[in-house]
Formats: sequence, C-alpha cells, structure tokens
Amino acid sequence: MSRRLDVLFVIPAGLKQIYQSLAGDHAIEPPAKARFMASYLIRRGYGVDLIDAAITGDTPKTMAREVRWRKPKLVVIPVYGFNPSSSTHTMPAARAFTQAIKDLCPEIIVMMTGTHPSALPERTLREEPVDFVCGGEGPITAYELLQAIDAGGSERDLDNVRSLWRLKRDGSVACGFAAPLIDLNEEPVSKEAWRLMDPRLYRAHDWHTFYRPYAERGPYANPYSREGCPFSCDFCNIQAPFREGESLEDAKENSFRNFRPELFVQELEFLVEEFGVKYVKIPDEMFGFGKHPLQIADLVAERFGDSLDIWCYYRVDTCKESHIDRLRRAGFLWLGLGIEAANSVVRSQQDKGFKDESIHSIVHRLHAAGIEVGANYIFGLPGETERSMEETRALAFDLNTAFGNFYCDQALPGSPQYVRAEKAGYPLPARDGGPGWIGHSQYSKQSEPYYAGNDLTPARILQFRDETHLAYYGRPEYVKRLENDPKFGAVALSTISKWLEDVGSLERDLLKA
Repeated sequence: MSRRLDVLFVIPAGLKQIYQSLAGDHAIEPPAKARFMASYLIRRGYGVDLIDAAITGDTPKTMAREVRWRKPKLVVIPVYGFNPSSSTHTMPAARAFTQAIKDLCPEIIVMMTGTHPSALPERTLREEPVDFVCGGEGPITAYELLQAIDAGGSERDLDNVRSLWRLKRDGSVACGFAAPLIDLNEEPVSKEAWRLMDPRLYRAHDWHTFYRPYAERGPYANPYSREGCPFSCDFCNIQAPFREGESLEDAKENSFRNFRPELFVQELEFLVEEFGVKYVKIPDEMFGFGKHPLQIADLVAERFGDSLDIWCYYRVDTCKESHIDRLRRAGFLWLGLGIEAANSVVRSQQDKGFKDESIHSIVHRLHAAGIEVGANYIFGLPGETERSMEETRALAFDLNTAFGNFYCDQALPGSPQYVRAEKAGYPLPARDGGPGWIGHSQYSKQSEPYYAGNDLTPARILQFRDETHLAYYGRPEYVKRLENDPKFGAVALSTISKWLEDVGSLERDLLKA
C-alpha cells in the first residue's frame, strides 16, 4: 500500500439542520457507501483514510484545516444519509464542507459522489464548489481518477475516467463513458476499510435497541448483502447511482446484485470478533426478496444462533410465512416494512399491490414469532385525500407496531416523481426563493412535502404527519404494549417520552403562516 495519503473520504455532518432537536442521542451509522469505495481502492494499493464529522464533531472549517494538513491527492465527499432516501437533504452540509476545503486549500482536488449527485450530475457540478462529480456507482470512477491524477491530470487523462463529470475550460460539461457496475463478489469488504469507521464509535437507532440508553446502543455495524432493488416505487430514488452502469447492460429492469451469503457471514464474523458488534443493520433497500435472505439467515443461525440483534428491510408481499421462523432463529429481531398507505389505490401506484389483509396477517405473524416491526407510512402520495390519510393513521394505530415511522411524500431527485414535478413546473424546494435541498428533510425547519393533487396542501400534509407522530406514541394502547413486554418496559417509555418532547418542539416554517 502507498505510504502517501492518496484519497481522503470526508463524511459531512449537518445533523442539527436536518433533524433539529432530534439530532441528539438517536443514531449514527457508519458511512456504508464510502466503505465500498475505500475497500475497492485499498485492494488496488492506494492509501486511504476517512474522517466522519458525525463522529469527530468537525465543523467545515476544522475539517478543512485537517484536509490541508493531510494533503491527500483526492478528497471524496460521499453524499448519503442514515436511510436510503436521505442523500438530498445532506447536500447543504456537503456544500459547506466542500466550500471550506476549497477556500482553504483550493489546490486539493474534490469529487462529490452519492445518490443526489448521481441523480443530478450536471446541476451538482455547476452549483457546488467541486472539481468533479461522479455520475455512477463510485469505486471505478475514484480509482480511474486517481490513475489520471498520477499520470498528470491532463484533459486527455481525465477523458478516460468513466462516469466522471467535469467542467471544461470553455464552461461546457464533459462526461466520460459510463463505468460498469462493480462485482460485489470480487472479495469481501476489506478489514482495513472497516477499521476506518470503527463500529464501536457508532450507535444504532433507539427502537433497534428496544429504546435502550444511548451508551448501550453499540457497537453497531451496517454490512450490505445486496445492491439495488427490482421494484419501481414512484417515490424512490435509490437506483440513481446505478443508472449509468445499467445503461451498459441494456437492461429493461433495475440492477439487483447479491453478495455471496458466505462472504456476508465472513464479514459479520470479522465485525463480531474484532469490534464486538451486537447490533446489525442490513441496509439493503430490498434484503427480503427471494432465497437470498434465507440463505443468509441459515448461515447466521449456524454461526451465531440468535446472539445478535439484526434488522433489515422487507416488503409485505415478499415476507412469506416460511421465512419468519428462520429469520427469528438467526437473531432477526426487527423487520422494516414499507406499508406506505392504507388505501389500496394510493398504495398500488407505488408498485405495492399487496392486499389489505396481507398487511395484518404478516404483522401479526411476525409479532407472534417474536420479531418486531418498523412500519413505514407516507402521507401525501399521489391520489391522497384527507380521508385516505386518516385511513393510514387508523391502520398504524391498529397494527400498533413498536416503531411507527411517518413520512411526508417527497419528490426526491432521481425518482419518477421528481421528473414529473419538474416537467409540470411544480414548485420544488430548490426553486428560486425556496428553502433549497434542506426542504426535502423530514424533520427540518424548512421541510416542504410534495403534493400535486387537488384537496391537500403541503402544509396540511406536514401538520398531519407531525400530529400523527405525537399521537401514535402517546396512545394508551401503545404505552400498555411496551409496559407489558419485558423487552421494552420503563426504560423504553422514558426514552420515548424524551423523544416526543423533541418531536413536539420541532419548528416548521410551513406551519407558521
């Protein structure tokens, strides 16, 4: 490995802007996508390091001083967040950190990557203080950019870097040919890459740990087992980084790639043995599909029994009865389900045509097996009305899951909704005079939900979401459920009480009018 620092990953943090009072002791995840890129580069002999501002507490200015002192050839700023759709509202923090670096050490080359930049590469290149934008998945582009820099960094050198977007001297945009999608099974994610983001420093979410005190929510790791999703939900943007690579395959469907289950379990063994990891999030957008999750579950059960606390994403229509007991034996204690809406017409427009009775059946079966549910709901989807939002709230109350996650619909860059909204001239948050990208944040002061329907307004959707969130966790039925379950109890209720204080204190510009 090179002794020189070739690439420094800078993870921006703007949690208070994004979450307001909820930016306290809730959750901090290892930057998983940066780990993919770091591992790819380390295996090819490059010197790599990473600074996560959410862990170090660095401000943009202190981070810039650190970058100047370390003198990397290349700074990569991955723009992601703590859930698959949170890249866009991380953009203000990414801009602040990038600007500080370029102000203090303009000679250092900076590339931005992530879901949002890959969805809007030219706009990101023109609006942000960066030298380059990655329009694809990332690892191959970073590797070839380092090669180009080592060769002298001429225009001709840069032309050969795939999925690299840059401004030419005449102000026009140059974009290299698309980089292919990487082979996830090249070999396991390198141990050196994990050591750049020590799981002992990170903390799982409140609910994942059954609402235990913050200090008890680690060590925490989030190893991937697959990339992409075969479904096409209208609000989803997670496929954006894969689009350039997919264009080479002439495929009509979304890319969907798996790690070999044996490699995933090898990575998990390393995390447990080296860092003592107890809490595991599998952040795949669609872990629960086909035989893959069962293959992993059986191997995990064989190696660890149910000694770990694991959660993952499933769909209602992919969570089969035959899966549930095998998952529970492997320590899967939480499943995140995208229910989205109670109204079947609203729900079916999101590529979720499962029947109403399936929702109740699967949730009840999971509860009976000892698996808790993180149920996700979205208010303001196309076709939504006041009545259909009330139906969704009633469904959430009836299911009474230990975690209810309530969203407002957002037209996120990279999603079909965003494309339609732009074509229709809908006033999105990044409009002239608007709040900017932070308006896409669920909990920000400037939050602006998307709604292009007839009967509702963004303000009403936001108000309904906030009211539902507070009402859900304050219900006697919910409190009783946690009081009667030894996994939760008084500690959980105390944590939730503080959490509700934070939710109740959220400032909302949209609701001041």
